[in-house]
Amino acid sequence: MAAARERLRQASGLAPVLGAAHEAFGAMLAAIRSNEDPTTGLFAAFIMAAALAADGRDAVAFAPSMPPVGSRDFLDDEVDVRIPPESVARLVSDLSQLLGAQLTRSAGQATDPADRDACDQAAQCAAGIHLLARDGP
Repeated sequence: MAAARERLRQASGLAPVLGAAHEAFGAMLAAIRSNEDPTTGLFAAFIMAAALAADGRDAVAFAPSMPPVGSRDFLDDEVDVRIPPESVARLVSDLSQLLGAQLTRSAGQATDPADRDACDQAAQCAAGIHLLARDGP
């Protein structure tokens, strides 16, 4: 998630933000999925956050200005499962907050209504993830 966060921080312009957002949602989804443990108090929050991450990723994927995406599947990424779920929740919360801000800013700058809608929808997903990950159990 650190690489996705840095790429998102440096992205400027609609297409780069959309590409970075797609990567960030994918990285969050991989981290969340690797920590979906029914024995923790974060299980329900992680399940709901994973659904929002998938929805956000799909929203930006269909934006007209979305640059071509490689075949990288973040769900195959190795995620260090030794990281406590609470730490994963903090990382996801921080990344989703940045993601929402970037997408909201991009929505305001988009000239194509479909791009604006995609950014708005994805920003709402990021806001939902932020609340779930921040509040925890």
